Amino acid sequence: MEEPARLESRLRVAADGRVTVLSGKVEFGQGIRTAFARIVAEALDLPLDRIDVVLGDTALVPFDLGTFGSNSVAQDGPLLRRAAAFARELLLARAAKALGTPADRLDTSGGAVVTREGGRSIGYAELVREGPLEGPIPAEVHARPARPGVAAPAAYPLRLEARAIVTGRARYVGDVRLPGMARGRVLHPRQAGAHVGSFEAGAAGQVPGVLAVVHDGDFVGVVAERDEQALAAVQELRVSWDAPPPPSDAPVIEFALRDDPGQEEAFARALHVVEATYAAPPIANAPIGPSAAVADVRPEGTTVFAGTQRPFGLRAEAAAILGVPPEQVRVIPQLASGSYGRNSVNDAALEAVRLSRAAGRPVLVQWDREDELGISPARPAVYVEARAALAADGRIAAWQYDEFTNLHTHNPGTYRAVVDERYFGETSGRNALPPYELGPARVRVHVLESPIRTAAFRSLAAAPNVFAIESLMDELAARAAIDPLELRLRAVSDPRMRRVFEAVAERSGWGRAPRADGRALGIAGAVYHGTYVAEVVEVEVERASGRVRLARVWCAIDPGRVVHPEGVRNQTEGGIQQAASWTLLEELRHRHGRVTTTGWDTYPIATFRDAPATIDVAIVGDGSAPSTGAGEPGSVPVAAAVANAIAAACGARVRELPLTPERVRSALR
Repeated sequence: MEEPARLESRLRVAADGRVTVLSGKVEFGQGIRTAFARIVAEALDLPLDRIDVVLGDTALVPFDLGTFGSNSVAQDGPLLRRAAAFARELLLARAAKALGTPADRLDTSGGAVVTREGGRSIGYAELVREGPLEGPIPAEVHARPARPGVAAPAAYPLRLEARAIVTGRARYVGDVRLPGMARGRVLHPRQAGAHVGSFEAGAAGQVPGVLAVVHDGDFVGVVAERDEQALAAVQELRVSWDAPPPPSDAPVIEFALRDDPGQEEAFARALHVVEATYAAPPIANAPIGPSAAVADVRPEGTTVFAGTQRPFGLRAEAAAILGVPPEQVRVIPQLASGSYGRNSVNDAALEAVRLSRAAGRPVLVQWDREDELGISPARPAVYVEARAALAADGRIAAWQYDEFTNLHTHNPGTYRAVVDERYFGETSGRNALPPYELGPARVRVHVLESPIRTAAFRSLAAAPNVFAIESLMDELAARAAIDPLELRLRAVSDPRMRRVFEAVAERSGWGRAPRADGRALGIAGAVYHGTYVAEVVEVEVERASGRVRLARVWCAIDPGRVVHPEGVRNQTEGGIQQAASWTLLEELRHRHGRVTTTGWDTYPIATFRDAPATIDVAIVGDGSAPSTGAGEPGSVPVAAAVANAIAAACGARVRELPLTPERVRSALR
């Protein structure tokens, strides 16, 4: 049986009464620092400005697998709530002894224990002078009853780190400066998996300021006093690269998420049958700031500053490179300028470790834009072959769905090192199962090798799968002349799914006819990691050019118990805007494994000019349900809703992302 977490590993009350919260999760824009602080503040009756949150520092926080899947609040929130409630119980017990008053006649307020009758109090700082609060956190602990006006959400800032970010005081990875720090540059191949065929240092070592030229297998880099010196030295290196063998056409693994008997019989009896294929290209994480990291390798221990989603994974990987126990490596996460799964792969950090070891100095490694777009892991392509049928009563009679894609997450070894179907089902097959009553159904996932690097991207395979599923739902509705919302409601048995569809329909005014100016509505929904989300978008389509403008978006989301409402709205709005970008603009093109779109001129992303006029987010969750996260769900239905709105506006059914003017015009023809 697993040992229960201990209070001192999660929460500490200092001698001045300040409380430190400890979590292995990492903040990279989701707002979890604020959410965790709010959880503890409410449980301990403590002002938010007296709480410090330490995230991901491997020397201070408990082990954690990483930050992904919109799971941070769902995983650590309940434990921190119990830890704070347990700490409050211990404080009440100590105060009862100090004040000579039974604990059931005491309460907490503003960082102190007070008598219910008033008049006497004792601060948390005084109560911990006899020793720290310690002990295993009980599985069940009595939480402080909610009281109106106590730790009210309105009294909290929207984001603890917001002021530092907007004033420029926040420290990102590239801002880290250490005494004696040098600069590193790495020569990357332009094709994933290429190997060094030949190496000559050339004149790299003679460039002024160069401290080391490093060649270790397929790793080639330099260290210099200044960045421009390191860049000049890299350009002097003479390296030839041997291309890897092309990926095999044979799937790495194939499996069924569902395979019911009677499918063909159900199709034969159905009134309407639709067959279609859908495709989504590889897309880049495209962070505004390319990857960076600082490493300081010393005999007594190594410190790494990185924008990582897996601090303990990075610690283990760095230790393996250095040949030391993981405990001799400390990873201190820093803010990263964009991380949607990209920082589950620690490229720059491990490069900094190698270069720091060679130079005997702290080293900052900073990638450039061509590196980031050209060789960093991308979201894989997804291709879907789908077939669905409706019965005479307008309900789904049968369903067949084959998804072809690549690995959608950080690869811990070779492809064949991971053969667990559940692992692939939760990553490459994420959301391939629709949230509807389907009749006899078959859903299969085919995972193939990729010619380019792939890894985790916001929602993994969920957004491409929902694009296909929810587009197919609209095509079924059109074939049977049924309202798309009505078709979905007939197929939904889960009351929470029904609630978000009905809520977003009401808020958007669903049901109004397309306008003469090319405006129309589209709808889509999904269940992502237990969070229910439905969206309606309004688009404007110019028939002559095929140009699509996203005008307005409505979203209803049910993430269970909500800790930070504005945080949920912020994450949902951001996910919608990012998904609109990859829906209308983004495609990472490559030729024989070599990425060709390596700049903003060839890989455009949405700007403020592309933002919809309004994004309306309604939180319709049941507060009694567990928290399920909001970092990714808002991005999942967007592409399908936009494609469905385009079809409603002009009759053009586009089944391949991005929904470019050329594809809209082609569909119109």
